[in-house]
Amino acid sequence: MDGTLIDFKIDFMRARKEACNILKRHGVPEVLLSLEKGIIDTVEIAKKEFKSKQLTKNEIQLILKEIDEKVIEIERDAALNASMIRGIDEVLEFVKRKKLKQAIYTYNHSTNAKISLEKVKLFQFFDIIAGRDSINNPKPHQDHLNYICSQLNVKLSQIVVIGDHYRDIQGALNVGAHSIAIYSKSARLEKLKIADVIVEEKDIPSKLIHSTVSSSRIKPTSWKRDG
Repeated sequence: MDGTLIDFKIDFMRARKEACNILKRHGVPEVLLSLEKGIIDTVEIAKKEFKSKQLTKNEIQLILKEIDEKVIEIERDAALNASMIRGIDEVLEFVKRKKLKQAIYTYNHSTNAKISLEKVKLFQFFDIIAGRDSINNPKPHQDHLNYICSQLNVKLSQIVVIGDHYRDIQGALNVGAHSIAIYSKSARLEKLKIADVIVEEKDIPSKLIHSTVSSSRIKPTSWKRDG
């Protein structure tokens, strides 16, 4: 969703600071925490530390819930100020005319994802919103796309994952799905080269529509630069 459908101006640094402060308060040494790391990576480091201190599963879950609630609050602020990526509505209209199912595959909380989509008037295009709260193991873990496909009653080999982050594309690779990477201003090109096709944000909607149409003929894990 972020960077593909909408410009989601979340304060990542604020979110990382809040997460680190919570973890420090619960005994994680400051030396293990860094604002340079994403929250997902920081939490994984903290979980190892908690396990080494023999915290129970329930105790760890309560700490992670505290972090999640703070991140949800920060996400909501961003959701209320989301703006649409230029031309993406034309892509969604095209897919809708083709009578294809559309789903949101995001690490955002599903409630905030809905707020963002309603803000930019794109909510009506989607059959399902699957946020990090929808499954136990979010992307790039295969559970995320497995859940979406089970809800839509489609096969993994039939879907195309479109995103601007390597976790989106890695998630597609993990289940043998097709993938289209959006090379946006915030994306890292070298990490997107695992995608079947790369489309630059400036080429939305024309080349993205073309790549979506062609996706059924793309062999997964092959790569080419679109255009």
